[in-house]
Amino acid sequence: MSEMQQTGHTGVALSHNALMPSVQRIGERDIEITYLGTNAAGQPTWIMWNATEPYLIGMLSRGKMGYHFEQRTSSGVMLHENISLNRVQRALGG
Repeated sequence: MSEMQQTGHTGVALSHNALMPSVQRIGERDIEITYLGTNAAGQPTWIMWNATEPYLIGMLSRGKMGYHFEQRTSSGVMLHENISLNRVQRALGG
């Protein structure tokens, strides 16, 4: 059974099915989101890829106060800490 967490009607939906990618439309982009399981700190972790070109967009993990999003940008890595899924969506251009 698929367990999804979603914000709003068109928000980011996060699956808890390990290694089962899903493609979601966020803003003008198709993003492949894959649940990796828990990281060393016991936090659920997802990885995000561009669905049309093979490049890493970022890594998302759930913390105690919100989500941590390590986003790859043209000027390096940007770290967003303790943010909501709505803020993650805005960081992705949605």
